[in-house]
Amino acid sequence: MTTKTIYQNFKEMLIKTATKLGIDEPRPQIELNKTGIDAHFSTTVALTNAKKKRVAPQVLASEFRDQLLADYQEVFADISIAGPGFINVTFNPSYLSKVTGQINTAKLDYGRVEKNHQIVSLEEVSVNPTGYLHVGHARNAVIGDSLKRLFEFTGYDVLTEYYVNDAGNQINILAVTVFVYYLNQLGIKTSLPEEAYKGEGYELVAHRLVEEYGDKFKDVTFTSNQIDDEKVNEIFRKKATAYFLEIIKSQLKSIGVEIGYYNSEQKMYDDHEIEKVLALYEQKKATYYQEGALFLKTTQYGDDKDRVLVKSDGKTYTYLTPDLASHNVRINRTKANKLINVWGGDHHGYIARMKAGLTWLGNDPDILEIQMIQMVRVIKNGTEFKMSKRKGTAIWMIDLVEMIGKDALRYMLAAKDANSHMDLDIDLVQQKNASNPVYYAQYATARLHSILQQANDRDLAPDFNQTALLKEEKETTLLITLDNFQEVVKQATKQRSPHLITDYIQVVARQFHSYYAEFKIIDISQLELTKVRLGLIVSVLQVLTNAFALIGLDVIEEM
Repeated sequence: MTTKTIYQNFKEMLIKTATKLGIDEPRPQIELNKTGIDAHFSTTVALTNAKKKRVAPQVLASEFRDQLLADYQEVFADISIAGPGFINVTFNPSYLSKVTGQINTAKLDYGRVEKNHQIVSLEEVSVNPTGYLHVGHARNAVIGDSLKRLFEFTGYDVLTEYYVNDAGNQINILAVTVFVYYLNQLGIKTSLPEEAYKGEGYELVAHRLVEEYGDKFKDVTFTSNQIDDEKVNEIFRKKATAYFLEIIKSQLKSIGVEIGYYNSEQKMYDDHEIEKVLALYEQKKATYYQEGALFLKTTQYGDDKDRVLVKSDGKTYTYLTPDLASHNVRINRTKANKLINVWGGDHHGYIARMKAGLTWLGNDPDILEIQMIQMVRVIKNGTEFKMSKRKGTAIWMIDLVEMIGKDALRYMLAAKDANSHMDLDIDLVQQKNASNPVYYAQYATARLHSILQQANDRDLAPDFNQTALLKEEKETTLLITLDNFQEVVKQATKQRSPHLITDYIQVVARQFHSYYAEFKIIDISQLELTKVRLGLIVSVLQVLTNAFALIGLDVIEEM
């Protein structure tokens, strides 16, 4: 069992008090450290329930205050009423100080939510295996991986996957691209077709093929999107796809992202999964023919028009068809309660037809959720940065890792709402001062470690027992913020918003730095106070450590 937080206990106190006052289902709303209010919590419970009692909100607020003080006098230092009926509460320092003991007991599990036996299948990232990852892919991967960490921390079983688009015309174009590099390495001067991929890595695959096959394919011809010899085309497709998938896995690992399952589109074709799903639609009378094309009745489940599954030539599938088939396979394979896909923001119009298609297969329409990720613009020297030293047309993720490091890249990509376009300012994250949020946060952990090392050198052990000594406003504010960690985690998971964790990290770091600047932590003349303050320091470090882990950030011990 997880220990209840002060926030949760206060909510229970309000509910029990409401019951005594004759109010059913009060549903109290609580705000933390409300701006301009000298209190720890503020609640609108009197405002929202006054009509039920047929009294003025201020009158009900007074009843709540009197009952709370009568029942929980050891908990509250003050309860005041403001405005039309807001209730503002301040807790006794001795009551607040139990937070350090809870944190010390739970350690890495502090803030964690109990298992709920729900399965989430999370498609963290899906990039065609036709080249290196760029900064946009990196944002998808970081937010996807942070969501995985949040879901696991809040009690879900999480299955991660990557949908590998290893079938279709884009792989033929990849084969041709590599084939041109292969011919050039044989000394056969050949130009890339207009449709060919630009960037880096193709010459490396070509070199492998030269080593393996020599000049065996030197006389084979090609078009802009197909090697004319079917067997040779298949060799180049498979070799190039395998190479880039290997590279993608390596690049994801370099930023701390590891995928549990790679779902091959080609395997789905080989296993005839599309034919199976089309047969299911036919059985359910979900399709019809019009002008030779096969349509799915998606309007029946909320789409704005019916969608084509098979074009009028009778054999060419639209993009929707394999997507529906792959999701059907995924549902059956994972037995997940929820499928979440992390997609680029340009796919918004695709959601309704996917939900409708899955509903026709007997699923709850809400089984599928799409997390949209908007574009990233890299800024350097105040302007958009487009030059890549790796000859490509995009800024490769590996360039950014080299420039600013894994931690800075992950933090900044997670630090903005995924639904918003973002600017990644290279100059900002290379600064070593408080204006750089990554440095500011990691400097806090380094400073915390330094304090604890000084204490250890003097054989001073932290004290986690309840005490009235942690009574300074900056101490009680820190305790309330640390207590609120689980609520922030739950909210970040519910809203699919890792940026709430980075926001929280900044709040904790700011409160700690401010506290450190004003108060002496280690004071030999006040040993008892020193020890409880060290307990607070350990608690701040533990909560930052847990928060860092949710966005894949390393804890820095010295800077």
